[in-house]
Amino acid sequence: MKWFVLQFLLCSFSFAINPMLDVGILQGQKKVSIGAKYGFQVFNLDANKKKIFTRWNATPIKIRLTQRGFGFLKKVDYHRIYIKPFKRQNIVVNGKPYRGTIEIFEDKFGKLTIVNKVDIESYLYSVIKAEMLITSPIEALKAQAVVARTYAMKNIDKFRDAYGFGLTADVRSQVYAGVSSEHPLAIKVVDNTRGLVITYKKELISTYYHSACGGSTLDSRHWLGKKVEFLKSKSCKWCNAYKNYKWELDIPYEKLKNLLRLDGKKLKNIDNLQVKNSQDGRLKTLIVNHSSGKISLSGAKLRKLMGPSTMRSTMAFQQESSSVKITNPDESAIMDILSRFSKPSNSRVLSLKGQGFGHGVGLCQWGAKGLAKQKKSFKQILQYYYSDVDIVKTYY
Repeated sequence: MKWFVLQFLLCSFSFAINPMLDVGILQGQKKVSIGAKYGFQVFNLDANKKKIFTRWNATPIKIRLTQRGFGFLKKVDYHRIYIKPFKRQNIVVNGKPYRGTIEIFEDKFGKLTIVNKVDIESYLYSVIKAEMLITSPIEALKAQAVVARTYAMKNIDKFRDAYGFGLTADVRSQVYAGVSSEHPLAIKVVDNTRGLVITYKKELISTYYHSACGGSTLDSRHWLGKKVEFLKSKSCKWCNAYKNYKWELDIPYEKLKNLLRLDGKKLKNIDNLQVKNSQDGRLKTLIVNHSSGKISLSGAKLRKLMGPSTMRSTMAFQQESSSVKITNPDESAIMDILSRFSKPSNSRVLSLKGQGFGHGVGLCQWGAKGLAKQKKSFKQILQYYYSDVDIVKTYY
């Protein structure tokens, strides 16, 4: 306890209480249903939070767009309202329960944005199960709780300028679905790590995490384009239990050419491709040689072009083309004739063989599970994947 108190006093961003978040749960809506078990009150935020309506029972109200704003029942033309349930009950939005309160406002396109205002610990009750398998070892779940809390606090205002709220409820921030995504074990690990965050030189870190690194995590320089001291490459031999750990991918030259054109590159046909791997096995560079020159792509850029679900990670190397080998002489002769009438780039393929899933930076979730099974604590797990960091208590 003394260690936590000391860290608390030294921390430059400590909070006296559990911080509040505003999470955008719905955007671009024409209507929304709001209810609560024991009713709720509605306040007009454009009129000094004046109370404009009270619902004394569980019957929901339908809020819809009007000619000049939005409204409900016979009340019209509001632009920003706040809804607070009685007795701190969950508030129900389109049938889904959420802790905290709700704010609704009109966006710049005249549509409804629905924001859940919730304290960070309650927010995490929902996030843990959505971001990591709840059947994971307890110390891995604790590590995820600290990572998720740090992420939320570090990015508390990330989308405020763009959307008018701090965090999204999807993968742009962290997946958040309210009470329906909570689990007793998630609540337990959040409570057991209450207020704990990860810092480097007394500042909150960017807690990047991914599913399975494939053998070693990725140094920040090869993903962010700059050196980040706490995001170094770390060997990881514990994530191969991931279900789809190994994968293969064929990338037709023609498809790659079209993707490069869509990305603004000028080329006619690809002559050949050169793959360069780093010492840890990651695809470091793809050189595209074409009739007018060459294009150099990082492994991260190639994955972005292909799509992260298609090229599952950059832990990949080139293998012999997966094209079907023809042994019958007659079939071979026919294919040879047909090939003369087709463009060369159409039939050529870059064949990759890879492992892991995700960008590979920071915490490897399946690696964390493996370390937890080896009796490592959540602090040991975090301090392995994030170099030279401290785990500090920011509030009690």
